Amino acid sequence: MAPTFLGGKLKLKGKKKKKKKKSKHEKKSKQIETEVAEKPLHHDSEDDDDLTDAERKSLKLKKEREKQEIEQIAKQSHRERVEEFNEKLGNLTELNDIPRVSAAGNG
Repeated sequence: MAPTFLGGKLKLKGKKKKKKKKSKHEKKSKQIETEVAEKPLHHDSEDDDDLTDAERKSLKLKKEREKQEIEQIAKQSHRERVEEFNEKLGNLTELNDIPRVSAAGNG
């Protein structure tokens, strides 16, 4: 009878990747990238140049709707939102409810 395990080390599917040490140049470039990312970009007026009137209008309406949704969410606390959701669920018909299953009634 042949042994099922011969010994040795486990072979894992993925190979280990060696971590590269960051050079000073990479650190400086990352600092510059973060500084650039922190500066506000004024690309709204530049992007509007190639948009049609309908596209501009739709973007404007989209932003307004987004603001309204954020304001509505900010008005209510989490508890109020949960209570409102539970009320809506309570008012729904029970047609789609999953019937209760118990072993007591089967015997």
